[in-house]
Amino acid sequence: MFKKYPKLEKIIVNISWLFFDKILRMGIGLFVVMWLARYLGPAEFGLLNFVIALVSIFGVFSTLGLKGIVVRDLIDHAESEKEILGTTFILRLFSGIFVYLLLLSTIFIIKPDDTLSKILVAIYGASLIFKSVEVIAFWFESQVTYKYVVWVENTTFMILSLVKVIMIWLEADLVQFAWVMLLESVIVAVALLIVYSKLASSPKNWQVTITKARALLKNCWPLIISSAAWIIYTRVDQIMIGEMLDLSAVGQYSVAIKISEMVNFVPMIIVFSIIPIISKSRKNDRELYLKQFQMTYDLVVGLMLLTAFIFTFMSTWLVQLLFGSEYMSAASALSIHIWSTIFIAMATVSGKFLLNEGLQKITMQRHLLGIFINIPLNYFLIPVYGIEGAAWASLASFALCNYFYDALTSSTR
Repeated sequence: MFKKYPKLEKIIVNISWLFFDKILRMGIGLFVVMWLARYLGPAEFGLLNFVIALVSIFGVFSTLGLKGIVVRDLIDHAESEKEILGTTFILRLFSGIFVYLLLLSTIFIIKPDDTLSKILVAIYGASLIFKSVEVIAFWFESQVTYKYVVWVENTTFMILSLVKVIMIWLEADLVQFAWVMLLESVIVAVALLIVYSKLASSPKNWQVTITKARALLKNCWPLIISSAAWIIYTRVDQIMIGEMLDLSAVGQYSVAIKISEMVNFVPMIIVFSIIPIISKSRKNDRELYLKQFQMTYDLVVGLMLLTAFIFTFMSTWLVQLLFGSEYMSAASALSIHIWSTIFIAMATVSGKFLLNEGLQKITMQRHLLGIFINIPLNYFLIPVYGIEGAAWASLASFALCNYFYDALTSSTR
């Protein structure tokens, strides 16, 4: 069968590796997060997630929204891969440094008297610089050979997960955990460089050109804005909870988010494995291309509907089992937030379609709409309903932006 359909074999192999990657990370990661949450308690766990959310919001600007464009260009213009990789790396490196400095300035302004927050942000925020090496992962994704990235990331992840467990046993403090989080980014960056050099070519052969830099930046600016908007309206709730309630509430809400995010890997795996193959038929058979995209869309939405229904009834049991009675306030927020995964799945698939069609502006528009909906909703709902209000705000903004907005636009209807 695989001899008759060689592309099918490649898709199945890549999906298998991605599922292995996510399931392994989910299993071990959930165990470590669960133990860490119990060890730190809601307040310190909330502070850690506050810092992670803040770094994530700033970090999206350092990516320049280049991933989708670079993967697409590597598929369509394989002959220029050295120029694409080299130019992308330099752009990501300098943007990472700039954003890191901006992040440091911001934490000093919003938390002038909080020394611990400043230290945690300074340490973990440095990972933004090392993430410039992610360009190598883009190349492996374009080749549908993501297993090498899985090897690197999972090996590093498992080693450092063991380190974190030992640190919990030794009663380490938050600052030490921040150093380990930074170390993971450093090791992954070095390992990716080594693997790429062995299997493909030396990064020394990469080329940097002003022409390519201008072309990438010209095409990616809508994605920079849309990616930033996406992160802001998916992470700002934790920042607002921390400012409007307290860090303990951030810890409770973070538990609900962690469990909800566990299922988001399903549409991501399907999209990352199938879309590069589907995209190759775009020029030759438009009707087949659209049909395959619709089938992918239907598949991920159906899976998420079933998952949300199951998790709604299991939320209390899951929180009790995984995080203990100290975090039971997270259960009600989880039963609401889990329905957001349906609309996140929609965005995952449609985002790739819009990128292929050169409609990045629509992605930008709906993500910006998300900010304008989510922040005001959080502002009014959090003081009244607490973390449940934040969950409702997220669900409403995801639904309005990733489904109803598309229904109002002719090119996405």
